[in-house]
Amino acid sequence: MTTKPQISIPTVAAVLVTAITLAISPPSASASAGAHAGKGHAVAKKHIATKANIAATKAYIAADYALVHTARVNVKTGEAALESLRQTISAECPKAAAASPENEAAEHLSNEVVGTMGVVFVRSDVQAVTAFAEAVTGLHWSDGKLTRKVVVYADKLKALAALQEPNVCGDVRAWAASGYKTLQPATTQFDREYSANDVGIGEVPERLLAPYENSRERGQLALTKQSENELVEAEARAVEPWSKILDALNLQP
Repeated sequence: MTTKPQISIPTVAAVLVTAITLAISPPSASASAGAHAGKGHAVAKKHIATKANIAATKAYIAADYALVHTARVNVKTGEAALESLRQTISAECPKAAAASPENEAAEHLSNEVVGTMGVVFVRSDVQAVTAFAEAVTGLHWSDGKLTRKVVVYADKLKALAALQEPNVCGDVRAWAASGYKTLQPATTQFDREYSANDVGIGEVPERLLAPYENSRERGQLALTKQSENELVEAEARAVEPWSKILDALNLQP
């Protein structure tokens, strides 16, 4: 029969004292060093992320300025393209929608005219759009929302610039030939594509970029904003040629 080992009271007390001492004593030098290293690593990561955000913001603001500046310079060229479109449609298919009803199909064709105007207006900016998209698509911020907005904005601009000009006269004539009952598939397809990618300059909110800007970049943004305002004014002026084109077609949306 084995003898049960005896544990003396002093031994138990010593174990308890040791445990209590370890619990309340300050951490060892190695533990302190580990905690400090962990904190330092977190600070370093935050510093790296901040530097990356600042660099991405600087690159974006520069690319945006170049795009908007080019678009502003090309406004007159774009407006001349709209006038040329008006003249072409007026000459090729005057009153093509005479006696047409005011219905959903007419609205689709009116939207096709709007999209066609957008395509011809932006034609002189295609290279600038391509350069902008190449410059910003790879940018990344720690703010995922900002990164996504920049990517979506660039993708929409590229898609818009790549749209082919539809045959407005051909589509209106085909609608008339059907007794104003059937639209060409090309009309609805173009309307979908244009609507999905129709985007205005300045889509990325400035407030998301603000935390990473410096005074120089804020000055550059102010210049960009001035050019954006001129583009908005040009967009407002485009209402007149749109109305004239609809009148030339005798289209009532």
